[in-house]
Amino acid sequence: MSSGKNNKVLLGSGLLLAVTSSLCCIVPLLAIIGGAGGAVSAFSRAAPLRPYLLGATVLVLVFAFYQVYKPRQKDACGCEEKKSVLQSKTFLWIITVVSGLLSTFPYYAKYFQPKAPQQQIAINNSASVQQAVLHIQGMSCEACEGHINNALLQKKAVQQVNTSYAKGISTVKFDSTQISLQQLANVIEEETGYKVMNK
Repeated sequence: MSSGKNNKVLLGSGLLLAVTSSLCCIVPLLAIIGGAGGAVSAFSRAAPLRPYLLGATVLVLVFAFYQVYKPRQKDACGCEEKKSVLQSKTFLWIITVVSGLLSTFPYYAKYFQPKAPQQQIAINNSASVQQAVLHIQGMSCEACEGHINNALLQKKAVQQVNTSYAKGISTVKFDSTQISLQQLANVIEEETGYKVMNK
């Protein structure tokens, strides 16, 4: 395989790995915007692979930099071979920046999420207002918290939501006469793709 083809394969691989490593956060955001939240459950399974995919992205890009920046041998006339745009240093840097932006997406995804409705303050503390802790599997970053909070706060019966991806829980205060615990779990699973362990 020629050097040009090697560089194309390396750059394509780096970009693909960067996209794949952030699918668990990019796809749910697109689904919320597009209204197809249930379709994202397959991508939440990629979250545990994220560190490995990021590591592979870095290795591929480091090797691509080595290939592009290593000294070139000159032919018999003393000329270096002409490089295409896809083999250029500029294109490598563009791919590296795009890969970096995609890889770090979970850290700034919250700025792209639709604004969640204001949390409703309970006017009365009647017996119908309950608080439940839902154990959720598949969250890996703050963007995951935002997806869940946004989905739950769309329901009028939900008064307050506090989700922690680090603990894997969502604490929900809701009016049990209007929505059940099972319905809350269904909202999370159908609209965000994450799995609720206690229904």
